[in-house]
Amino acid sequence: MLSQGCYSRLAVKRVAFGVLLLWLALILCVWSNDAWAIRTESSEAVLTAQELRWLQQHNNQVDVGIAFVPPHTMELDESNQYHGVAMDFLALMEKKLPVNFKAHFYPSYSALLEGAKTGQIDMVFAASITPEREQYLIFTQPYTFLSNKIFVRKTAEGFQNIDELIGKTVAVIRGTAMAEHLRLFYPGIKLLELKSSKDLMLAVSSGNADAAISVVASAWWHMKEEGISNLDISGDANFSYAVRFATRKELPLLAHILEKGLYNISDREHDEVHRRWLYPQIAGVINKETVYRYGGLTIAIFLIALIIFGLLLIRRLRYEVAQRLETEQALRNSEERFELAIRGTNDGIWDWNLHTNELYLAPRFLQIIGQRDAGVGVFWQGLDPWLKRVHPKDRPLFERATAEHLKDHQPLDIRYRMLRDQGEWIWVRMRGQVQRNELDNALRLCGSIMDVTEKKRSEDEVRRLAYFDQLTGIANRELFKISLQGAVNKLNTQDSPFAIMFVDLDQFKLINDSLGHRIGDLLLYRVAEMLGEILPTTCFIGRLGGDEFAVLMEEPSGASEVKQWAEKIIEMLAKPMILDDHDVRITASIGISHWIDAPASLDRAMEQADIALFEAKRECRGSFCFHEDSMSERILEKTLLAKDLESALKNNELYLMYQPQINLQQERVIGCEALIRWNHPERGLIPPDHFISLAEERGLIHQIGDWVLHQACKQARNWLDDGVDFGGIGVNVSSLQLLSQGFVQRVEEALETYHLSAEYIELEITETVLVRDIQLAERVMNRLCQLGISFSIDDFGTGYSSLLYLQRLPIGRLKLAQEFVRDTMPDANEHGQSEAVVSAALHLGKNLKIPVIAEGIENFAQFEWLKHQGCDEGQGYLFAKPMLAADFKAFVHHTASHGILPVPVDPECTMMVS
Repeated sequence: MLSQGCYSRLAVKRVAFGVLLLWLALILCVWSNDAWAIRTESSEAVLTAQELRWLQQHNNQVDVGIAFVPPHTMELDESNQYHGVAMDFLALMEKKLPVNFKAHFYPSYSALLEGAKTGQIDMVFAASITPEREQYLIFTQPYTFLSNKIFVRKTAEGFQNIDELIGKTVAVIRGTAMAEHLRLFYPGIKLLELKSSKDLMLAVSSGNADAAISVVASAWWHMKEEGISNLDISGDANFSYAVRFATRKELPLLAHILEKGLYNISDREHDEVHRRWLYPQIAGVINKETVYRYGGLTIAIFLIALIIFGLLLIRRLRYEVAQRLETEQALRNSEERFELAIRGTNDGIWDWNLHTNELYLAPRFLQIIGQRDAGVGVFWQGLDPWLKRVHPKDRPLFERATAEHLKDHQPLDIRYRMLRDQGEWIWVRMRGQVQRNELDNALRLCGSIMDVTEKKRSEDEVRRLAYFDQLTGIANRELFKISLQGAVNKLNTQDSPFAIMFVDLDQFKLINDSLGHRIGDLLLYRVAEMLGEILPTTCFIGRLGGDEFAVLMEEPSGASEVKQWAEKIIEMLAKPMILDDHDVRITASIGISHWIDAPASLDRAMEQADIALFEAKRECRGSFCFHEDSMSERILEKTLLAKDLESALKNNELYLMYQPQINLQQERVIGCEALIRWNHPERGLIPPDHFISLAEERGLIHQIGDWVLHQACKQARNWLDDGVDFGGIGVNVSSLQLLSQGFVQRVEEALETYHLSAEYIELEITETVLVRDIQLAERVMNRLCQLGISFSIDDFGTGYSSLLYLQRLPIGRLKLAQEFVRDTMPDANEHGQSEAVVSAALHLGKNLKIPVIAEGIENFAQFEWLKHQGCDEGQGYLFAKPMLAADFKAFVHHTASHGILPVPVDPECTMMVS
């Protein structure tokens, strides 16, 4: 028989051997879980032979330009490597592709783009599409969308949208698509272009800018780093960056390779990058890997302690009673420390014995579900009491996740709603890990729950602010673009058609101005509500900003169905609405982009709908219009012409000509009108009516108008110095110029620059200025009259003719539109409508003591008839065409001695002077 010592040594060996096996099993389990996770994420892209050859020719290396641009590059680790949204995506793509990205650092983002232009790098790490960048870059699909918000000081005036920033100083990052967007479409905003988002936040915080427009994640990071606490988000810029990777235009194969790399990044990897940098997790939450590693380490230490305890117990049998007491005390202390550590994590621990179906719940678990006096844990029999507390809609998730974890080793980490004893629903996060025997049979399931109600509310609020319109509650521009991107992908992969409608309320600004912004907000809310009521549930509705809504229709049966719904929307919105006792009547214009054939893109689809909306409003408000290719061609032509117009001043392509103005009764020169001309280097001479309206649309009219005013003042000064009796110069002024801030000061500066008296300058305005804001026009014109400036109404009779403004405004002359004069063909026995209009205008001017100048006098018969009718002044081809300054000087000297008429006056002569 074996001795007692032999039995003891054999027991020790068995215990040690069992502990060793358990330790190896734990290591193998952790390793296998990590390896399995790696395998599921390491899906490599399949490249063509041509793409592989290209990489081999470049040694599998791609030169990528990088600048510090949060959130794309936000953190610098110990090895001097950047991390951020774009950098993490590049790191993932290195795992998917046989590519090594070599970083080239630039001091600024604008320097980075210049490096791409000059071929210093192969690709840009983060870029949004703009027309200027498309000339030298190829863009991949978006890997993230970054919304821009309006930041202001907490104590300052708030701005809900970009329209409210007109006239304000707004800080933006230099060289970005946001800056280009504001420069093109919001010329009234004073841009303060700075180097980085950090500079934007500092500029607004210090009061050097009224507001800043920046990506939320970047701005919050800099606010935290700089300790800025006096800023807040006041509104939405309705402009988001669809961020992409971009390669030089001569590297299309590289663009295809990058597309494949992005395609092979899984949704989980994609979401992890976004959560890490755009929506970071709250610190202190224990993750699954931490539980695996440190849980295994704790168990190993505990088992080693048991081995030591066993050895001491066997070797010291004589001190069994005393040693047992000491061991129990040590175990009690260990349990207390373990319980304290668990409480410190704020998690509720649970342990489910799968053989006995007994469920243990720790005290913290009971506190989470509302049992306030939970001093000790309790045991439940089975999961039924737990399931009764789970929200009915979340029970399938609970049961499915638990079953998959037990069967397929799927991670158990879910969120769901749970009922507390007080009757309220809370959100909890449940994590767990199964324990198995050597035969891989599940023995028990242990884990924890955490109350994440406040965190869930914060996440929901962030999502609501980021993706839903605060006024109407429907999707905003960002969320609509995400839904549209899904429809685009379905068309490109499954040939599933879609259509989008841009719905714009006509004359919404008039309602805001007349009834107030509160009624305007009620109207927008009601329109969103009505669209949701009339459209089918398959349609996705969003508000793009201002008074513009968007509707996405997936898989319409054809253009006829889209047309039918557009007609219903127009008919519905045309019905009278009662808003706070106000009878409101509106109409809506709709632009439609209908896509049937691939390939499609998000930007192109929205651009087509926008172009169609512009055509609908231009042709007939209150109607709809489908996009046609010819519309885009016209817009492109207009865009190219606008781009050339931007450089026309710098390239000295603009110049002035002067058309003489004549006193018909005295037959002498009394002044001239300055007329702008554009000599395009490729298109030749472009008429003013082709580019003046374009200058007004693109905000170039202020720069061009100031140039015309300065040139006219300079020429007047030169004629005065040369002794030319030119009378005065009429300068055409756009309504946008007249009503713009600082116009009076700019006129005064021009006069002072050339030491010119204001009596030599007459500003010619059209009647459209009176429709915009007659009160503001009256204030500006009176201030200019105090300087000595005179005014004339150009094209009188073709616009908003009213005796009211003739009485209120300081009008010096009425310029009768040439359309009336040109149609005036006096006959001895018959007088037409044009003659009646001209006679009425002349009598009106005479009674108001305002001189009338007739434009477009082309023959002697018109001259004689107007003179006989008592017309004061005139201009036209009969006397002279528009001419250069030197020719006008010669004309003045010639007519002083030879008269203004080219031949002796012959009333019977009706020859046209061309």
